[in-house]
Amino acid sequence: MSQKRMFDVKCTDCGKSTTVPFNPTKGKPVYCKTCFPKHRINQRKKSDVTTRFDMKNAWAIRGDNWQGRKEVHHSIFHKT
Repeated sequence: MSQKRMFDVKCTDCGKSTTVPFNPTKGKPVYCKTCFPKHRINQRKKSDVTTRFDMKNAWAIRGDNWQGRKEVHHSIFHKT
């Protein structure tokens, strides 16, 4: 079994030296094992806010005049 190439980096938060199994992208943060879970939890909190769906307020997103999706009939005989 081949071993992954490891890259030496410094943690963006604490500055501790660590290794990661990917080539870090310049300008993007890289975290050690201690700091990574903190940022993962924060990322989940942000995504929960944007992906929550509230059925009672769904009409507000569409607006009062929403009439549903228009059906499109595709035919080889007529231009659409």
